[in-house]
Amino acid sequence: MKNVNLFSPLSFFVLSFLFFACGEERESLTVKQGDIVESVYSSVVIEPQEMYKVNSSVPGYIEVIKVEVGDTVEAGEPLLYIRDVTSVNNASNARLALELAEKNYKGEVSLLQDLRLELQNAEVRKNNDSIQYVKFKKLFDKQLVTETEMDQVELAYTASKNSYQSLKNRIKRSERELKISMEQARNNLNSSQSRSDEAIIRNRISGVVYDLQKEQGEYVNMQEPVAVIGTADRFVIKMLIDEIDISKVRKGQRIVVSLEAYGSKTFEALVTRIAPKMDTRTQTFEVEGTFVTQPDKIYYGLTGEANIIVEKSRNALIVPREYIMGTDQVETPSGMKRVRLGTMSLTHAEILEGLKEGDVIYKPL
Repeated sequence: MKNVNLFSPLSFFVLSFLFFACGEERESLTVKQGDIVESVYSSVVIEPQEMYKVNSSVPGYIEVIKVEVGDTVEAGEPLLYIRDVTSVNNASNARLALELAEKNYKGEVSLLQDLRLELQNAEVRKNNDSIQYVKFKKLFDKQLVTETEMDQVELAYTASKNSYQSLKNRIKRSERELKISMEQARNNLNSSQSRSDEAIIRNRISGVVYDLQKEQGEYVNMQEPVAVIGTADRFVIKMLIDEIDISKVRKGQRIVVSLEAYGSKTFEALVTRIAPKMDTRTQTFEVEGTFVTQPDKIYYGLTGEANIIVEKSRNALIVPREYIMGTDQVETPSGMKRVRLGTMSLTHAEILEGLKEGDVIYKPL
């Protein structure tokens, strides 16, 4: 049998490795109780609680801008005047049409006046023909005129009566039509003047002018915003929450907010709104919060960070997350153990089952 040299260089290296490995102390800790808070993180931006983009209701050129960025404005206050050439021309044409309709209906040389003169002439003819008819009827009864002569007189009288009645009906009809035309012209004028009035862009809410996006003399259409108005003292916290975390977020949950402008100082807020639809471009949901303790000075556009407190456990068994192997295992002196986890913070996890206070666990190599 060949003898094995236990002190060969290779054997020495292996034995040395085993010696030092067995002698190396594993990093461990003893499971203890403590408080743990699970939160959902988000970057934040501060916006006015009420805010809207001001649009013109008519296309045209900006004649006057009554406000400047930073001005405080009241609801109903004029912001801009738009020169709407089309509406001005329409109003002028409608005014001329109304004047013409009024003259046709009420004027001394109106169509109705001509018809009334015709009616007077027709009435004279009718009366004359009536007298002639009565006269010939008496003569016909005495057989002093022929039947043919009587028929001609009767026919003339009937025609003059019909002509007179026709003119009366025509006057009534024309009077009604001209009156309707006059009212329509007045309505058109009121409508065109109303559209001209819409060239005054008025503010909808009391607040501050945060932005003016057009200058005097520029053309503006109805789709382009010309200004941004928002509340001056009421602000909301805008957050974008990943779809993975949105199921944890509820209205009324506490938010801890830190703003870049205030360094390490934090402010308390509450979740007030959760968007019902995900933005497919960012895979996030918009969540809003309102301050419980608001900074003394706050500005539209301030940025910072927020943690929404979704769960908090007191006197819980907690271990650092780095001690958990996989999703649910820890290493103990007696081997691997499966555990059930509860509340999770960024650094620690709550142990619901599998360990007890005082147990020792090892940090994975």
